[in-house]
Amino acid sequence: MVAQLGIRLEDKEKAELEKNAHALGLTAASAVKMMIAQFNYDKGFRFPINRRDSLDKVEKLPKEVEKALLVAKAEELGLIKDTSETVENIDDLRKRWGDEISN
Repeated sequence: MVAQLGIRLEDKEKAELEKNAHALGLTAASAVKMMIAQFNYDKGFRFPINRRDSLDKVEKLPKEVEKALLVAKAEELGLIKDTSETVENIDDLRKRWGDEISN
């Protein structure tokens, strides 16, 4: 059985959705279906949902994480040389990270 879901969007939101979906080779409907499938798989959103005024109460990230994010962004922008390694086997990387973290 197939059900139909109707939503209302502003014209500008709909146009942006269609443009972004098209850029990925999708229709707006398929993009929404993908979001719903992921939402159902995760049993919610993958990110915290906060009120904008509650964001000041969010604790800061650890300095190491902030540094890693800053370096990654600088590499992405070409401001510094990308020193990241190619990952062939994610399990080996997880094991190494576990070893480095525990030391």
